[in-house]
Formats: sequence, structure tokens, C-alpha cells
Amino acid sequence: MAGAAVVAVLVATGGIGDDDPGRRASRASPAPAAAPAEPSLSDLYERARHGVVVVEGRQAGVPWPEGPPREDDGIATGSGFAIGNRRIVTNHHVVAGADEVAVRLRGTRVRARVVGSDPSTDLALVRVRPAVGRRLEALPLAESRSARPGDQAVAIGNPYGLARTITVGVVSATHRRIEAPDGFPIRNAIQTDAAINPGNSGGPLLDARGRVIGVVSQGRADGISFAVPIETLRRVAPELERHGRVRRAYLGVTTENAPEGARVVEVAARAPASRAGLRAGDVIVAVGGRRVGGPDALAAAIADRRPGARVVVEYRRGDRTRSAAVVLDTR
Repeated sequence: MAGAAVVAVLVATGGIGDDDPGRRASRASPAPAAAPAEPSLSDLYERARHGVVVVEGRQAGVPWPEGPPREDDGIATGSGFAIGNRRIVTNHHVVAGADEVAVRLRGTRVRARVVGSDPSTDLALVRVRPAVGRRLEALPLAESRSARPGDQAVAIGNPYGLARTITVGVVSATHRRIEAPDGFPIRNAIQTDAAINPGNSGGPLLDARGRVIGVVSQGRADGISFAVPIETLRRVAPELERHGRVRRAYLGVTTENAPEGARVVEVAARAPASRAGLRAGDVIVAVGGRRVGGPDALAAAIADRRPGARVVVEYRRGDRTRSAAVVLDTR
């Protein structure tokens, strides 16, 4: 979509319509810098399509099919996009449990290796051979938290096996919470009304300048679809590259909403919370000096820390407020 032209406005120091030449401005204020022009949808598509691929996961004993994928061929089919260094981003649920993973690029199926996968964010990284990687054009990633409701949203993927299909909508909302394949919440998801169908999973959600703002994860036929935000990809990708998985901090409590905190419903045996003396009925009100307004805030406070970190947990027990030093474990 072409951007609006930027108009330079000259402002006089005198009042508007002032006829006194002695009071007229002798200098004009400098013109504002022009914003980067947005490409047309056609140009955006041309730039991005060479970085978008079909990703397929084959279960053991299932042959690779000939031709486009079918729902009954036993092959998990989704989308992916290049981010450089022969790496392709896709969804965890596309490659989960696959005996072999392949990428189809311009009609040719080539084998790929899963670098790492994370069921808690539904993200995965696969890598292709150097000869294949040179044919891919990495897509630019947007700046942190750049998506706003009302912004243009463009999805490029492979719905029903129709390679590199573009659909267009808007960012319907941000900061949504969706469920990951392992049941944990994915926070700050981007909601869009761009058409998303089976096969789009793992493809890029782009802004009006062709930058990736999210990874398409869940789509429904009623105009409500979701993408994992780019901030999550930036955080998860290095860990997948180094370890093949994401190591997360673990406190070991199940909680529910309580006034000004998160009430502990259950404490896992031998968990960090148990070792620190927390028990059912306690209301956690702060972690590391950060106030906790409920279970989501508690989960976010723990997720921001690394396994092995020492953190002070403040909680209410009866009429007293207590604190405990907790060494977080690995989830």
C-alpha cells in the first residue's frame, strides 16, 4: 500500500494573514524528514515470496506423496520463512514427531534438519543445506512491539498446499493470550483478520513495509487468527540454536486469582516453592520486588528469569506478609 505523501509546511513567525512585511518570517522551518515509503502489495509480495517455503513433516512409515499435499496423505504441511544463515522458522506443531522434515522450494522438495523446537511457544527452527540456503532470501524482522491495532497485516503461506498465497487484513488486536501445543499460554499474540487456513501455519505475518511482525500459529474460518509475536521469536531462536530447546525457570505452584495477588492452590513436591516453605493457601504478592496481580503476572515474573536464578518471593499467610528466597529450577 503506497504511503501518504509528506507535505512540508512553511510556518511564518508572524500571525496567519499578517500583512505587515516587517513581521513576516524571513526563514522557513525545516521540512520534516520523509517517512520510508511503503511498497505496494505487489512489490511487497515480490520481495517476500522468495523467502517463504512449504515445510513438511513425515511420520515414520509414511511415504512422501507425489504432487500437492492432501489431508489424508499422513504428511504434516505448513509454511516457513527464511531468517538467514540457512535457518527457516516454522511452527512446532508442523514438525513435532516427524521422522523426517523437508522444505519445498519452487516446486522442489529438499531435506531439512530440525535445529530446535519449542512446544510452549509453537516455534521451531529448521536448517537446509548451503546450496539450498543460497536460494532463500531472508525476510527482515520488525522492531520490537511495532504492531498496532488497525495496521495492515499481510500473510504469505501455503494454504491447502497452494504455494506462496498472499492474504491481506489488519492487526485486529495485540496482547492476546492463546494456548500452546503443550497447554502453556503464549502471551502477547497478534490477532488478525487476514485469511488463515490449514497450511498457513508457520508462515510470516508481515507489516505494510514487508517486515515480519509475527509467526502465524492458529487460524479459524471466521476471520479470527493469531500469530506468535516477533519478540517471542527473537527471544526463543538463539536458545533453539544453542540448545535445541528452551530452558525455562520453574517455581512449582498452581495458583488462582486472589485480591492483590495469586493464591497458591497446589505446591509440587520437591519443587523450588516447596523447598522454600510455600504451601497451599499462601497468596504470592511479589517476585523480586515486582508486584504480582494474579496468576498471569506471576507466570510472567518467573518466565523473565533463568533457571538457577535466586529470587525473593513475598507472600501473605493469614495476617502476616512473609518472604522466602527461592532458587528457581528448570521446567
